[in-house]
Amino acid sequence: MSPAPQILCTLLIALLCIATGCERDQEAGKKDGEVSVMGEYPVDAYDNYTETGDLDAIKRRGRLRILVDFGTRSLHRSATRQAIEIEQAIRLARHLGLKPVVLYANSSDDLIPLLNAGKGDIIANNFTITEERQRLVDFSTPMAGSRLVLVSRPGVGADHWKRKTLTVTAGTTYEAKGRKFVERHPGLKLEVVEKDCIDLAVDVAQGSTDFTIIDEFSLDLVLQFRDDLKKSVFFPERQQLAWAVRKHSPQLLEVVNDEIRPIELSHTSERFTGDLDEIRERGVLRAVTRNSPGSYFMWKGRLLGYEYEMLEEFARNLGLRLEIIVAAERDDFVEYLNTGRADIAAGLLPVTGRGKQEGIAFSDSYLSGGSGIVARKGDGIKSPEALSGRTVHVRQSSSQHDALKKLQRKVPGIEMELAPETMSSQQIIHKVAKGDYDLALVDEVTVKLERRWRDDIHFTLKLQAGDYAWLMRGKNPELLASVNEFFGHRETAAAKALSKKYFDFPRYTRPEITELTAEGHISPYDRLVRKYARDYGLDWRLVVAQIFQESSFNPRAKSWAGTRGLLQVMPVTGRQVEENLYDPEIGMRAGLKYLKWLHGKFKGRDATGPENAMWFTLAAYSAGPGHVYDAKDLAEEMGWDRKVWFGNVEKAMLLLSQRKYYKKARYGYARGREPVDYVRRIEARFHIYAALLDAHRRANDN
Repeated sequence: MSPAPQILCTLLIALLCIATGCERDQEAGKKDGEVSVMGEYPVDAYDNYTETGDLDAIKRRGRLRILVDFGTRSLHRSATRQAIEIEQAIRLARHLGLKPVVLYANSSDDLIPLLNAGKGDIIANNFTITEERQRLVDFSTPMAGSRLVLVSRPGVGADHWKRKTLTVTAGTTYEAKGRKFVERHPGLKLEVVEKDCIDLAVDVAQGSTDFTIIDEFSLDLVLQFRDDLKKSVFFPERQQLAWAVRKHSPQLLEVVNDEIRPIELSHTSERFTGDLDEIRERGVLRAVTRNSPGSYFMWKGRLLGYEYEMLEEFARNLGLRLEIIVAAERDDFVEYLNTGRADIAAGLLPVTGRGKQEGIAFSDSYLSGGSGIVARKGDGIKSPEALSGRTVHVRQSSSQHDALKKLQRKVPGIEMELAPETMSSQQIIHKVAKGDYDLALVDEVTVKLERRWRDDIHFTLKLQAGDYAWLMRGKNPELLASVNEFFGHRETAAAKALSKKYFDFPRYTRPEITELTAEGHISPYDRLVRKYARDYGLDWRLVVAQIFQESSFNPRAKSWAGTRGLLQVMPVTGRQVEENLYDPEIGMRAGLKYLKWLHGKFKGRDATGPENAMWFTLAAYSAGPGHVYDAKDLAEEMGWDRKVWFGNVEKAMLLLSQRKYYKKARYGYARGREPVDYVRRIEARFHIYAALLDAHRRANDN
C-alpha cells in the first residue's frame, strides 16, 4: 500500500471518533452594509471610525458609541450600577435618535485614549473623577459617590501586615491609595499589576494574594458570586463617579447631564411589596430567577434564557427597566417575594397547590410540559409496563420522586436508584446518554433544552402532565392581572419563535470530510479562508476546521442563539446587518476579526506556548471569554495549570456546569461540555486536514 492510501485509511478511522453537529436554518442574505461581531462589541473587533466632534457631528454619524471597561463584565445576580449606567446611555442614544453601540475597552486605562482619539463618544463606566483625568476630559454632573475598601479573606487579620502582600491595579486610584497605605504599614509589600480590580478581589478570595483595594460598587459586584471576602479597612474619602466626554463638547455634555439625573434618585436595594402602580412609579420590575440553562445564563457573551427573554418583553411592554435577581435555590423565591426583594419569580416553576398557603399567587400557565422517562437514542419505552426490569434514576428531593414511587406500586419490577442531590437534571441526562444510568425520570422541558445541544437522548414516555407559571405576591392583583393579560396575548409569531429557539430547534449533523476535492481543496472556501487567515495571522487549515464545526460550510447556517453564517457570528439588531452575515466573505471577515481579538486575550503570559493560546481562543469563541477566565481561575484553585488547556483548564470548564462551582464563578453557569468538545473536535480535524493536504502534495510531487 502506498503512503497516501495508508494515511487515508488512518484518517477514516480517526474520523469515526469525531462527532459533529450544528444547529442551522436556511435563510438568504444580502451583501450591502456593515459587519457586526456581537450585540456589544470588543472595541478592537468593531469596524470603527474616527469622530472627535460634538453632538451635531455625532448625529451625522447616526450612532452613539458608549465606551465601557471590559473588566466590568459578569453575569449579574442582582442590579449593578454599571448595568444601570449602560442602560441609561442606551436610552440617551435612542432619545437622540441614534443607534447605541456599546464598545468594551481592554482595560480602564484605554478609555480616555479611545475617547480622545475619536473611537468612542462617551464613557459610562463608574468613572472616578480625578484631577489628572479632568485635564484630559470633561465630566458630567457626579452621579454617585463611592469609597475605597481594602479587602481580605475572612480569616486574614488586618492588624498583622508584615510579610503580607497588597496587590493593586496599575495606573488607578487603587494604586495611589495603596502606595500611601504601604508607607504607613512597614512590612506590607505592594505589588502593582496589569489586572482589573474585580479579578484581584477574586484572587484574594482564592488566596493568591492577601489584600487588594477596590471601590464599593465593584466590590458589590464581586460579592454577588463570592462570599469569602471581608471588608478590612474603609478609606474615609468619597470618590465622585461620573460619565466623561471629550473636551469642548458642550452640546453632548448638556444632554448627558439631563439624562443622568434619574440615576441619582434610583435606589434599587430597598424593599417594596407594592402593586403595579407602585412598580410603575419606581420604574423598575424586579424578577428573581435561577442561573440555569432554561432561565438565565450567559453564552458567547450574551445574556440568554427563555424566562429572561420573556421577562424582558413583559417589562418592555410596561415601559419598565428589568432588574434580574439570582436566587441560590428555588425555595428562596417565596422569601424574596414576601420580603419585598422581588416582584415576580420566574424559573420554569411547576404549578402546585402551595401558593395560597404562603401568600403567593400563580399566574396563568404559559408553558405545558410534565415529566417522564429519558432514555438513550433508540431505546424505546412505549408504556409504563415496559419499565419493569429497568432501573430509573431520580433525585429524592425532586417532584418526580413521589411520582416514581406511585408508579412502582402499579408496575412491579421497576428499580429506583437515587441520583446525588448535588446533580442537576442536565447531569443526570448526561449520565443516561453515556450509559452510566439506565433511565431517568426528569421534566420534559429540561430534555427539550438538552436536545438543542445533543441528539443521543430522547424523551420516550410522559408519565405526568404539568404546567409552568410565574409567581407573585397574592396581595398584588394588578400585577397578576397584567401578567395574565401578557400571557393571553402571546400566541404570536414572536412567542412561537422564542419557544422554538429554546425547546424545538433542530440539531443537524453532516458527514466528516474524508478526502479532498479533485482540485485538492478541503472546502468550497479554501481560497477565501487562505486570504483572510493570512491577513489575521492564523493557520488557514485550523480556520477551515473551525468553519466546519460552526456551520458545516453552510453560509446560511443560523443557530438557536441567533449566530449566523460560516463562522456563526452574533449580529447586532437590525435586519440589514443580520442578512449581511450570510455573505461568505463578510461573515468570514467578521468571525476572524473577532477570533483574532480573542487570541490577543490569551497569547503570551496567559498561556503556555502558542498552541495553548489557540485552544483558549477557540474555547472562548465557543462559550465566550468570560467562561474561559472562570475556568482558568477554577483550574488554579483546583491545583491544575491555568495556562494549559488539555487536561487542566478543560477539566475546570466541565465543572462549571455544576452549581457547587458556577455559583462562585464570575460569569455563572456554563455548559462546559460544549467548549471542551468544540476544541477537541477542531484540534483532531485540523490534524486530519493537514495530513490530507500533505498526502495530496506528496502524490503530486511523485
